[in-house]
Amino acid sequence: MRTTLSAALICATTILPAGAAELKFELAMRDGFNLSTIVWYPDTGPAKKTFIYDTSTYGHAGESGAEGLAKQLGDGFGAVMQDMRGSGKSKGEYFTLWHAASNDTFDTLKWIGQQNYSNNKVYQIGTSSDGIGALLGWQENPQQLQKMSINWATIHAHGMPFPGGAYRESLNTGWLSAIFPEQAHGLIREVKRNEAPGTWWDPVNATRKCDSASFSSVLVGGWYDIFLSGNLEAYQCFNNGKPHSTKLLIEACGHCLAHGCPIYLAEDLSVSLGNLLTMDMFNDLTPPASIKNITFYVMGAGDRNATFIDTAAPGNYYTSLEEWPTSVPTKFYMNSDSSAGPERQFNGAVKDILYDPLKPVHTRGGNNLLIMCGAEDQTLEEDRADVLSFTSDELQDDLAITGHIFATLFVSSDRIDTDFTAKLTDVYPYGKSRLLNDGIVRMRWRKGTTGGSEPDLMTPGQIYKIEVSMWNTSYIFPKGHKIRLSVSSSNYPRFDVNPNTGRPLAEESVPLPALNRVHLGGDSASFFTLPVVQKSQLPKVNVREVVDEWLADRPPSYRDAAFADKRKQLRFKVDEL
Repeated sequence: MRTTLSAALICATTILPAGAAELKFELAMRDGFNLSTIVWYPDTGPAKKTFIYDTSTYGHAGESGAEGLAKQLGDGFGAVMQDMRGSGKSKGEYFTLWHAASNDTFDTLKWIGQQNYSNNKVYQIGTSSDGIGALLGWQENPQQLQKMSINWATIHAHGMPFPGGAYRESLNTGWLSAIFPEQAHGLIREVKRNEAPGTWWDPVNATRKCDSASFSSVLVGGWYDIFLSGNLEAYQCFNNGKPHSTKLLIEACGHCLAHGCPIYLAEDLSVSLGNLLTMDMFNDLTPPASIKNITFYVMGAGDRNATFIDTAAPGNYYTSLEEWPTSVPTKFYMNSDSSAGPERQFNGAVKDILYDPLKPVHTRGGNNLLIMCGAEDQTLEEDRADVLSFTSDELQDDLAITGHIFATLFVSSDRIDTDFTAKLTDVYPYGKSRLLNDGIVRMRWRKGTTGGSEPDLMTPGQIYKIEVSMWNTSYIFPKGHKIRLSVSSSNYPRFDVNPNTGRPLAEESVPLPALNRVHLGGDSASFFTLPVVQKSQLPKVNVREVVDEWLADRPPSYRDAAFADKRKQLRFKVDEL
C-alpha cells in the first residue's frame, strides 16, 4: 500500500487487523499551523474512497463520529477526523468563533482529494460546535465537498452570542470556560469587545455566500435548541431556489436533550430520522415518499408533571411537507387589565417595570444548554412585581401555530439603555404556565444588523417601537388552555444583566436601577403576533410505520442508525461542563 502525505508530518501509520489503514499526523495549513488529523479507511472495496470528514473542538470521535459512520456506510467510505484549530492536539491559536474554519476546511479537503486512496469526494458531518465549523467552512467552495449532514448548529455566528443584541451569558461564558479553560478569559473578552454586528463577524457569517452553495445537505434542528434560528437560516441559505437537495428536520429538543427536555425527551429519543436521512443521502437513496423536504415535530401539551406528552392533547406528532405552511399573522393586543386578545383598547395606558439589575428575573427553561431548558413552568417568575403578564381568554377551540413568533412593543425608560424581554407560554387549566419561546432586545442594539456598528442610545422618556423575536415553533394550544405573554427587563443567566448605563459590554460599570415602561392601547398599542395555521395544514406522519417501511429494504446498519441514542452526538455531558 502506498500512501501520499503531502504537507503533512506522519506520527503513525498502522495497518489494522481488520484490513484497514489508520494514519495519524499533523496536516499543515496555508498559514503554517498544523492540525492533528486521523485518516481511516478499509483496504477492501474500491481503491479510491469517498471520505466522511469531521473537524471537532471535542477531539477525534472515532467510532461515534466519522469513522463509525464510514463503517456503517460500507467499504467504499473512509473517514478523516481532525481537531479544530486551537483545540485537542491541534496547534495554533483558537480563532474566536471559527474564524479560520473556511481556510482550514478548504486546505484539508484539497489535501484529501490529492491522495491516491481518495476519489476526490468528501461528505462532511458535524454536530453542535463541529456543525458550526462545517456550516462556516464551505465558504471557499472546495470542489471536493459534495454533501453535508449537520445537527444543531448555526450558519451565522453573531446571532449566537448576541440574539437581540444581548449577551448569552450562560451559553457563551459557560461553554468557552469549559471547553477552552486556558484560553477562555481572552476569548470571552474578545467576543465582548465585538458585540457590535460589524466586519469582525464577516468570516463567520456564511449567509453572505448563499448563492455559491452547491452541495446536498441534511440539516437537523430542534424547537428548544440553542441554535434554532441559525439552523433555519442555513436551510433558507442552502435551499433558496437551488436545484440541489436539502432536507430539513426539526425535532423538539435539540441540545436540550442533554438537560432532560421536559415533556418531549422520550419522543425525541424514540427514533433518529436525521440519521436515516443522512444514510440515504450518502448512499444516493431516496427516503420513503411520506418524507418531504421539511419534516418537523408539532409540539403539544404535556402531562401534569411535565414528564411525558399528554396523549389526549392535540399535537405531539411529526408532519412532513414540501414547504412551510402558509400562516395567518394573528395579533394579540396587550391591555391595561392584563388581558390579551384581538381588540386593542381605545385609551392609551402604561405599565411600569421597576428593573433592578441586582435582582434579575431568573431563567427557567427555554433554548439553553448548561442550565434548565425546555418547557419549564414560569409561574414563580410571573408572580414578581417586575414581570408584566398579559393572558388571553380560555381558548374555545384548539389553536395551531407554525412559524416565527414576535412581540411588537412600544417602550420607554428613564435610562439611556436597558433590556426588554418577552416570554410566550401555554397556561394550563390547573395553573401551570409552560414556556414555548422567549426573546430579548438590548435597546442600544434595537436596530439589529441594519443599525451599523455603533450603539444607538435611548433618549430618556422617549417612546420606541421595538420587535422582540421569540424565534420559531410549531405548537397546538389545546381547547381550554390560555395564551400568555410576559414582559420584563432581565432573564438571567440565559442573558447577562444590563446595568442600564449604556457602556460597552467589555467595560465594567456600576449598575443603575431603571423605570421601564410598556405602552398599551391608543397609538402605542403593544401586541404579540402568532403564526396561526389550520390543523389540516399539519398532517400527521406515523413515524413508526415510516421507519418500518424505511428499514425494510435497507442494510442492517440502518437499524443501528435509526435507534442510536442522539445524546451521544453531543460528544459531552452537561455535568462534565
